[in-house]
Amino acid sequence: MTSRLICLVLLCTVFFYSCSKKENLENGKDSKVALKGAVEKGPFVRGSVVTIYELSEDLTPTGKSFKSEIVDDKGSFSLEGVVLSSNFVQLSVNGFYFNEISGKLSTSPITLNALADISSNNTVNVNILSHLEEKRVKSLIKKEKLKFADAKVKAVKEIYSAFYAKASSNNLSEEISLTKNNEHSNILLGISAGLLQMASSDDAKLTEILSTISTDLETDGEVNQTLASTIKSGLESFSAKQVSDNMKKRYADLDLTIGDFDIKKNFTADIQEIDPNHALTPDQIYSNEGAINEKINSLKLSSLKLNENLILAEGLYINTIGSKSFNEFSYKPISSNNSKLHNSYTELFKIITDSYYFEEALGMIKNESLKKFQGHGYLYVALSYWQFMNYWGDPIYFEKVPTEMDVSKGRTNKSEASNKILSKLAAVIKHLETSFPNDAELGRMIAARIAMDNKNYTLANTYLNQIIDSKKFALASKSNIHSSNSESIFGVDYNLSPELKPNDSDNPYLKGNYRSIARYSEVILLAAEANLKLNNKTKAIQLLNEVRKRNGKAELSTSESNILKNLHTEFKEEMKNEGVYFAFLKRNDLAESELGIKAYQKLFPIPQYQLSIMPNMAQNPGY
Repeated sequence: MTSRLICLVLLCTVFFYSCSKKENLENGKDSKVALKGAVEKGPFVRGSVVTIYELSEDLTPTGKSFKSEIVDDKGSFSLEGVVLSSNFVQLSVNGFYFNEISGKLSTSPITLNALADISSNNTVNVNILSHLEEKRVKSLIKKEKLKFADAKVKAVKEIYSAFYAKASSNNLSEEISLTKNNEHSNILLGISAGLLQMASSDDAKLTEILSTISTDLETDGEVNQTLASTIKSGLESFSAKQVSDNMKKRYADLDLTIGDFDIKKNFTADIQEIDPNHALTPDQIYSNEGAINEKINSLKLSSLKLNENLILAEGLYINTIGSKSFNEFSYKPISSNNSKLHNSYTELFKIITDSYYFEEALGMIKNESLKKFQGHGYLYVALSYWQFMNYWGDPIYFEKVPTEMDVSKGRTNKSEASNKILSKLAAVIKHLETSFPNDAELGRMIAARIAMDNKNYTLANTYLNQIIDSKKFALASKSNIHSSNSESIFGVDYNLSPELKPNDSDNPYLKGNYRSIARYSEVILLAAEANLKLNNKTKAIQLLNEVRKRNGKAELSTSESNILKNLHTEFKEEMKNEGVYFAFLKRNDLAESELGIKAYQKLFPIPQYQLSIMPNMAQNPGY
């Protein structure tokens, strides 16, 4: 299963820096310099942006910054003719990287930093050591008055000690590289793998761990006892041989031959020498229903968190959240550098990729009784693609764990992708309805949304009628809609899942403790809309009246002539700030007049970062 592409979809990042001309920097005069180097965490991938910030002597930013780009999948970068008046710079790289434990590209980007004195070295490598030392180096310079080079050397020694490395070091972090085949290469790789193991290869958690360790090192160069124990456990629970083999293969694929890494002998921690050929199989990972349900809950958690972010973005964009007078969605058109959109876009593909991996693993297990769980992962694939098509239009579509070829082909027409997803969903629904009937209903709901947005009202009505005819759901009383699961097809009680509950100040759209991603009120309103489009006006009014009556409104007469206007009013009042109202406006050609936007603004811009690393990814028109 190749994951090299996945990370390309999610976007990969790498860097190389080098510094040549240094004259006049010591005197504070402007001088042209050339920088080069590499970004190694496993190497970052091509297309990633490297940002260089000039720093003053006390390491505060001067306001000057320059950008470069990783030019190959070895993480190399270079920058010529940069005009600086200081010796000191900070490099910051955000992107995808090769995961030395999984042997695949990361599913999300991370950021690595480095501090460097370019008067003494023309090459700067950015790596885990350079990132971990940053706060400590600044502390040593500002509080202990050490010279820059002395602070750098001391900080690396302290990191080595915190990670149980046997060797000491007089090296600067930017001089240490994975490709030098020495003891420091082994230590760098061991520390990197240990951190990934601590984070369970979760990139968000890895970022959190890096921050925690660097902050703990900042004051005295030591980590607390609990953190030390966690580091030791991380080092002792990955396979040194597997990591070495993965790195050798990665560099061999990039036409660079390196020797074996001998990680174990360079640490006092008991690093394992497990043969990667004996790695856990899907049968071992998903050996029982508990393990499978844990993974399904993990996918659900990720999807719910993403949904909250998208709901917030939509509410701010279409002005249904009125408590924020100014925000990054206030100006139209939206910037392609919008951070909320970038994060959501990336997370969508992470969920799609993780879900496909899960489905692939379930397909490989030998225990036939556990195969009933197949299809659960695809529900999150389909839901994520519906969200992508709703906000960005034509998706980067793939039907399995993506390969480089899948990603490089660019975007797929929304109609074509929708038909493929609907076809797969039909099979998944049929498979799930025997053992997991409620999950099958979620599949029908996703299928109905996709069919509605593609104006396939007959198919949408079929799925919606199946949900209605199942009698599993009913409209909740007005006061109970968001305080219980009484009409929820798929949702979560924040009181029972506090880790999911958004901060109220950041999420003013919250209506109660129960958040439904799909609920029965939407089913009835969608069915009313579908029947209206199919010219079944009496049925449309009957369905619309069910919601109006529940909401304490007078029922419409069967002779009502402006059904769409009444449906619009009810849909807005009932479903705003739940991630589905924007879609209603667009498919009914109401978005431009209702929101005061232009036609092209019915889609969000593709984040600029994705465009920079994906050559065949086209920006949405107008941006």
